[in-house]
Amino acid sequence: MALIEQYVDSRVAVITLNDGEHGNLLRPEGLEELLAALDRSLKDPNVRAVLLRSNGPDFCLGMDLARLAASASQASQAEAENAVARYAAVLQAIFSAALPVVCLVEGEVKAGGAGLVCACDIVVALEGSSFELGEVIFGLIPANVLPYMLALRMPPQKARYLVLSSRRISASEALRLNLVDEVVPGGDAEHRVREIFKRLLCSSPRALAAAKEFTGELIGRTPEEGSVLARGRLLEMMRDPSTVEGVKAFQDGNVPAWFSRFRPERPLTCSGGGGEKGGPR
Repeated sequence: MALIEQYVDSRVAVITLNDGEHGNLLRPEGLEELLAALDRSLKDPNVRAVLLRSNGPDFCLGMDLARLAASASQASQAEAENAVARYAAVLQAIFSAALPVVCLVEGEVKAGGAGLVCACDIVVALEGSSFELGEVIFGLIPANVLPYMLALRMPPQKARYLVLSSRRISASEALRLNLVDEVVPGGDAEHRVREIFKRLLCSSPRALAAAKEFTGELIGRTPEEGSVLARGRLLEMMRDPSTVEGVKAFQDGNVPAWFSRFRPERPLTCSGGGGEKGGPR
């Protein structure tokens, strides 16, 4: 069975962490598969958005530390170094993707799993999900997670609190801390995620990509610096023929050329909210 499954449905690439029996641990081979699935999805001209989800009771329990520790103890750190590098590449691929990446979280999220969550653009968590950064207990720190958590999700002190306390937090607390964007009951997950993709497929792909790129450029800049960048970017987009055509289409009561209806053939949830427990259909 593949550790990662990927398919395209109604212009959305659905990527599933598919090793639920082992908590979807991030192993070197699984990270290679995940990176390849992201690469295929982002290069596919028919794909307009990406869904990252999981199969099994937990979203992701982090890196396979026992295996990596064994590699280090055998005086051969190549596997550990490759896993860390592949993990960092996965996070960067999600963050820098020109397409919006939506994450659907169910069950426990630990350590490296939190990095996947933080790198995504829109995160929907089911009630009952939990989040934990417990690396300090094992003598580590979530070094690859923190750049995305700090840049995109929360202030340094809140992140430091989660790391130092190593406590597990509920989905509702994760929402309060801005670790996730929405929390929904399991029975509502399918409907809510479909609504998100309906809106994404109505939107201009160019504008969505520009929004991701521009918000990334604003990280660490002062309001004054951001304002200068904003004026240039806005004027550039207003001059673009596709923007002009889109505005004219709405004025004429039509839809722009990029408008696409989202009509998936398969459920977006693997369990609870419309899918069957035990695997994607």
